[in-house]
Amino acid sequence: MVITSKEMQIICRNCEEMGISSLQLMENAGAAATNMILKSFPNSKKVIICCGTGYNGGVGMVVARHLAPHQKKVIVAIVKKDGLIESDITLRNYQILQEMECSIELINISESTVRNFKRLLTDADLIVDALFDLGFSGTLSEFSRRVIQSINATNKKVLCLDLPSGMISDNKKKPKTMIKADLIVTFHDTKLCLTRKELKEKTVICNIGIPPEAQIFVGRGDLETVFSETVAYSQNGENRMVLVVGGSEKSPSAPVLSAQAALQTGADLIVSCIPQSIEDEVKSTSPNMIFQSFSGNYLNPKHVKEIVELLKNFDSLILGPGLNNHSDSTKFVQQLLQKINNRKKSIIIDGDALRAIKNHPSLIQDKQVILTPNIEEFQFFFNIDNMQDKIIERSYLVYQMARKYFTTILLKGKYDYISDGQNKKINRTGHKGMTVAGTGDVLAGILGTLSINVNSSFQAACASAYLAGKAGEMAAKDFGTSLLPTDVIARIPDIISVKTNKIYPKKRWMDEDYFHQ
Repeated sequence: MVITSKEMQIICRNCEEMGISSLQLMENAGAAATNMILKSFPNSKKVIICCGTGYNGGVGMVVARHLAPHQKKVIVAIVKKDGLIESDITLRNYQILQEMECSIELINISESTVRNFKRLLTDADLIVDALFDLGFSGTLSEFSRRVIQSINATNKKVLCLDLPSGMISDNKKKPKTMIKADLIVTFHDTKLCLTRKELKEKTVICNIGIPPEAQIFVGRGDLETVFSETVAYSQNGENRMVLVVGGSEKSPSAPVLSAQAALQTGADLIVSCIPQSIEDEVKSTSPNMIFQSFSGNYLNPKHVKEIVELLKNFDSLILGPGLNNHSDSTKFVQQLLQKINNRKKSIIIDGDALRAIKNHPSLIQDKQVILTPNIEEFQFFFNIDNMQDKIIERSYLVYQMARKYFTTILLKGKYDYISDGQNKKINRTGHKGMTVAGTGDVLAGILGTLSINVNSSFQAACASAYLAGKAGEMAAKDFGTSLLPTDVIARIPDIISVKTNKIYPKKRWMDEDYFHQ
């Protein structure tokens, strides 16, 4: 399986949350690469390891330390234009090498010493390329170009760590300047650039101790990848605008909860379209809310034209919170979706809006739709009598339905199951107190904002499920099973702003499945 640089970043961050540090993964990668060197180049007495200043450079430094006891002449050439080491864990391994003055020769290579570097390489039996890693963007400085050309000019055996320097991990195209590799040791899984025929046969995949759960389950890495900085000095409502459509006399607070959650997640502007009959009730809930009311006791087909026009100014639509199942509301949902032609606009369909589109799959085709059913709604919508109990089997069922309907599904429950028909993940954050009505509306609001941050509905759904669950866990520390949807909303900024590796304790329970209502 090919893994992207972003996926690898997510997995490594998820490993940290599980208790496996980046330093440990770096150590494992270095040890695995060392074993390949000893196996494939047993007669190499003098090894020169060319290290950059990023993560891969740190792996190269670990390789040097592991090679030292094997009676090898080990030289580590630190290639750095500005004299800075970017990664903290790479710096830690560099400091270790500074203490190994008897077994390792440490040399700094800069623009002024490239000529000496060329002479140094001529005596090597093996050169290890640890210059660039998966984050390389494809732009080489003149200094970096000269370093790569110097290595290639030696015609010595070269082993590359993870990928040949000069290549872009997620691009199969061969660049003009790249390391000529004899062997490539890539970590965890192969990369797109390594699927080229001439590189594929030179590539060995090494396990570095990443557990399957770091990919199966949603983690902190999935959340962090969807957040981007808002534009400095942007005007109000310029970046992320969410339209919430729902509400009824039966559930007047549902669109309010979605709107509040979307705001707390970082939306710039939110407008809630509601029936006039609940206007007075909901307008008193918060001064932060903006409402636009429509005549009658419920939303109906007469309102479609105006809402479609309004939606043109928004980035995402949350459709269904608190909407009733009146026949006119059902027609309203169907006609509204028929009129939406923008394929890039995120549409989150929740609650009674899901029931309105049952047996009308064409309404969600060719649109960026995310369905958020609970288990009962999932069974009703997809005509499933018996749900699988085992988590892997249930995950596959959601994957099958997403693939069949060409959409993204976030099935809410004790565990949340997410799939877009190509990828699938399981979210296990949350608390049993989240059975309280309204937490599903909170999740829809979070998703309304995060779906704007990234082009991938799948990534947005994974991050939203994680964020809602973590906010619920934090709220439960204060309120236990008596928590309210507003308690969850209040914790959203705290979870987003966590920059440390502090992990809130996971609460597991053995009682029957619960779902966000």
